[in-house]
Amino acid sequence: MKGSYHFRVKSRKILFDFTIRRNITILKGDSATGKTTLLHMMYEYLRVGKESGYSVLAQTDYYVYLRKEVGRSWQDVLYPLTDTVIFIEENNNFIFSQEFAEFVKNSGNYFVLVNRSPLKMLPYSIHEIYEITTDKKRGDVRESYHQFRELYSNYPIAENNRMDLIVTEDSQAGHQFYSKAFSGHMIMGAGGNSRVLDKLQETEIKDTLVIVDGAAFGAMIEDCLEFCSTRSERRITVWMPESFEYLILRSGVVSSGELEEILASVPDYVEAKEHESWEQYFTQLLIRLTKDKAYRYSKGNLHEYYMQDRNIQKMLEIFPEEIKKHF
Repeated sequence: MKGSYHFRVKSRKILFDFTIRRNITILKGDSATGKTTLLHMMYEYLRVGKESGYSVLAQTDYYVYLRKEVGRSWQDVLYPLTDTVIFIEENNNFIFSQEFAEFVKNSGNYFVLVNRSPLKMLPYSIHEIYEITTDKKRGDVRESYHQFRELYSNYPIAENNRMDLIVTEDSQAGHQFYSKAFSGHMIMGAGGNSRVLDKLQETEIKDTLVIVDGAAFGAMIEDCLEFCSTRSERRITVWMPESFEYLILRSGVVSSGELEEILASVPDYVEAKEHESWEQYFTQLLIRLTKDKAYRYSKGNLHEYYMQDRNIQKMLEIFPEEIKKHF
């Protein structure tokens, strides 16, 4: 399953309008914000159609799992589904299990998980964590208009940060690049996204830039940002591009006739059954595009081509202004 899927769910008084773009979407928020209402409306429409009093316009098949049914486990219900957007209500604790993580990885379905706690078994994007908001300015609809709002779209925030230390998520290709590009700064590789917070806790250097792969950092972002916000004595900036490979692909360092089209419509190319996250897809895409080149990309050992001054400058050009002005 791949692509983006638009949903329009409505009753006489309420309208939900949203698009699902990746294999894992997280829906958060306090009680009474509309999460349960949305799933209830979709469930009832699945069950009895127009007689429910609701309407659902969906560009693909969907299923709503509310709670365990007598005599049927979640495996019985979900395993047969294919090419389906599966919505799972809050308080279904099986979503924290390794078995469910394997199912998400191998089923090829898309999942919308209503849950307030991080799901550390799953590699989901910071850009697919949402809350439901009400737009009171929509004069073109009669219903109360609700949409998904991305929670972590406004980063990086760099205020008076000289960025003396740069902490990178990986200790491989990305770390090698940043070590060359920012040679006048201290560079520290965390060795994986789950180790980023540990690295921040190990050092007391005040002005720090943290660079992580946003495409798979969703489960860690809350703990990381909470730590940064509670350290008033330190200035920590967190930048979360999709991945290091994505930066290379966007920079023009690698040329390909198909690349512009892919980057303009990534969901149409990322097959959920083949790629756990967009991070994985971008890595495999970069490897494929350079496999016959002298500068073939390797995640473990970055070719010197990518660290030539002219290519470093190409990469730096697409960095956020909040970061560029410090280097």
